[in-house]
Amino acid sequence: IHPHFLFNTLNSIPSLIRVNPERARSMGLRLARIMRRRLRTQDPFSPLRDELDFIGDYLAIELERFGDKLRVVREIDPSCADIPVPSMLLQPLVENSIKHGIANRIDGGTITLRARRARGRLSIEVEDDGVGMPENAPQESLDGAGIGVSNVRERLQVLYGHDYTMAIESHPGQGTRVSIDIPGEAS
Repeated sequence: IHPHFLFNTLNSIPSLIRVNPERARSMGLRLARIMRRRLRTQDPFSPLRDELDFIGDYLAIELERFGDKLRVVREIDPSCADIPVPSMLLQPLVENSIKHGIANRIDGGTITLRARRARGRLSIEVEDDGVGMPENAPQESLDGAGIGVSNVRERLQVLYGHDYTMAIESHPGQGTRVSIDIPGEAS
């Protein structure tokens, strides 16, 4: 979690206290859950349900900051809830979508989270309709050379060896989609 997220959240809470104390309280509680989860995450895996709860808290805070400029769509197959996934898998991808895709659009945008299972595999996607990457972006960008994406890729490599795929597809002015395919059996 980038320090800017933490600082922005901490700076937003006092402002909200004056105008909407209940929203400030909710934001503080969500931040506490995020930090607690971040500090106690020792297990390399957690159920997808827990990852989605964590990202829900993260997105709720971002929704406070962006208001109606940020929209979130979830297309999650309920049968995926208990499948173990790498801890903190979604947060860097969602953060990238907001920071590099949505925040740079005047009218904001939508982040779509998808999860489905088929033939013993779990497919996860984080997609935004943000600014996308320029056509002349270096191949390293599409290969995930950014810190958050490269950390996700390295963790997938360590945890699954060659039994995973991760693809990044981006189109200027249309957005970016990160797709991950991993073994998908419930624990």
